[in-house]
Order: sequence, then structure tokens, then C-alpha cells
Amino acid sequence: MKAIKTMMKTLLALILLLAVAPYALPAYAEEALPPLSDLFLYEPDAGEENAEASRAANAAYREKIASLAQDSDIVCENGTLRVEVGQVLAVDDFTALTWRVTNLTDKAIFISTSEFFAAFSGIEYDVCGGWHWDSLVLAPGESANARFHGTLWSHFEPGEGEFTLDMKLYDVSQNAQEAAALAELGTFSPVESGCPLLEDMCLSVPMAMRAGEVRSALSNGAPLEVPMDGYTLRVTQAEMSETGARFALERIYESRDAALADPPDGETFWDYELLSADGAKWVATSFGTLPEVPVELEDGRWAWQYSTRVYYMFCQPETVVLRARRFTGNGYDESANEDVLLAFA
Repeated sequence: MKAIKTMMKTLLALILLLAVAPYALPAYAEEALPPLSDLFLYEPDAGEENAEASRAANAAYREKIASLAQDSDIVCENGTLRVEVGQVLAVDDFTALTWRVTNLTDKAIFISTSEFFAAFSGIEYDVCGGWHWDSLVLAPGESANARFHGTLWSHFEPGEGEFTLDMKLYDVSQNAQEAAALAELGTFSPVESGCPLLEDMCLSVPMAMRAGEVRSALSNGAPLEVPMDGYTLRVTQAEMSETGARFALERIYESRDAALADPPDGETFWDYELLSADGAKWVATSFGTLPEVPVELEDGRWAWQYSTRVYYMFCQPETVVLRARRFTGNGYDESANEDVLLAFA
């Protein structure tokens, strides 16, 4: 299997946002942070099909997320910066949190941060997906709201852990406008600009990873086999949790040559799409694996083994359409689509 995790990790770090909205506030403002469930807000484009179904499903899902999110009273403060954590969520490897930073000084400060680092049950894990500002300029008394979401690459059992974020705080009062403009482009270097380092700071957020409700579309966990045109589809995993979904399947052929004649890449190829049966938009981001070669099964047949994981979604469908599509070199041949309904009990 050829993992595309490295490529996806780089890409997702760029496209999975952590929204930051700076605005002027007193240093100890009591205005509430936006709810964590806002991370999952979906607004259909004008003229988008099934827009009302998407809005309704998204609203119901955000209510579920709101019930899972936990309020935090964590405040981290030194003489330069105040950090207030709003809400946290850690369920089935999915993690999210919201927070606010406030400049407590009479100087313009530049905040340079590391990536989030996660450790649960004494084992460290990389955080995939989601990103936060890695450079930000705050005027005196100014605040910025922020939010993060991501999924840990490695699965682990529920347990206690924490997120940490290392920060370096620089005085950029002498060239605040230039620093802000370059920071927005991600090209500002306080060290090269000779800005003095005010202090180092570390935000530490304890979290308890919980096991959520997981539903399966496979009866008693038994694989689902469906005869298709030239092959047999075997679904070996179809699980829907409160914060993501996992799918694994095999395209089974009578011989190795037959499998090689129907590859997942090349001038013509097959791939899969996951749709909500009611038409609502549900997949925000997913990643998976593409097989390099087919594998021989115990019964002598050959199979392409494919898996994918949805780790950021806009709703939680009751039924998913697993659609096999075929690319012919001039686009997808819609007449060749093959659908299998997966109902989650």
C-alpha cells in the first residue's frame, strides 16, 4: 500500500484552517469566545444543490458537537501576554480547542509559535490537520481569537493528555506596520529584523480523550460483499463516529491479470466518492491509501485494497452512498457509476 499521508499532511496543514480574527479589546475583556461548534459551520454556495438539506443536517450536527465540547477555565498569563482557553474537545482521536490571546503591554508584539504538540497516556503523537497562525502582530491591548482542530495520526485508547504550544514574543514597536504586513504573508523574521525577544511562553492545555459512540454499517461486523461488473466489492470496514468515519474495501478479481487490467491509477482508473444519501454536504476533509499492487487472497483471488478516513465533517449522515467512479481520460463516465448504500445502525 502506498500511503499518501505525507503529502496529505503537508496539504492539510495549509488548507485546514484555524481562523484568527484580531480586534481591539481591553486586556481583561469578558466577551465570550465563539463556540467551538462554529468550526463545523457549513454555508452552501449560491445555487448549490440540496442546500436546505445541507443546512439542516449541519445545524443538527453542530448541536451535537456543542453537547460534546467542554468549557475550559485555563488562563495562561505573564507580563506580556494573556491566553484564555474557551472550549476543548477530544473524542475518538479528534481534537479541537478555541482560545484568545491579549497583548498586555504598551508595545506592539510579534507572536511566533510552534505547531501544536499532543501527548496522551504518556505517548507523544503528531497532530494532523488543522493549522493556526504561526505569526501574528498585536497592537497594545489588542486581542485575537483563534481555533484549532486536528486528528492524531496514531490511534490510542482514551486517557489523559495535553496539548502544548510554544510561543516566542518579540517587541516590534519600531516597525509594527511592516511586521504586520510581512507576518500576514508569513515572511517576517523578528531575528533578522533585530527585534528584541521579550520572553518565551508555553500554553499547556490538559485534555481527557474520550471514546465516543461508533456505529457500523456492517451487520455484526461481517464484511459486506456485492457483485459488480467484472469484480466483487467487499466492504470490510464502515464505521461512523461522532467526529469522523473510516472505510475499508477490497475490489476482488478472479486473477492477478484481471486485477492489473483494472488499476486505481493510470490513463483510466477507478476511485470512490462518499455521499450522504439525503444529498447533504458531509465530507469536509479525508485522507486514505492508494494501493501499489493487488494482493493475493487466501482463496486464490486477487484484490485491490483501499481505505479512506473522514476526519472533519459537516454532518453525520444516517446512510452513506459508497460510489465507485471511473475516469476515462476525458473526465468521469457517470454512466459507469456503481453505488452501494451503507446504513449506520
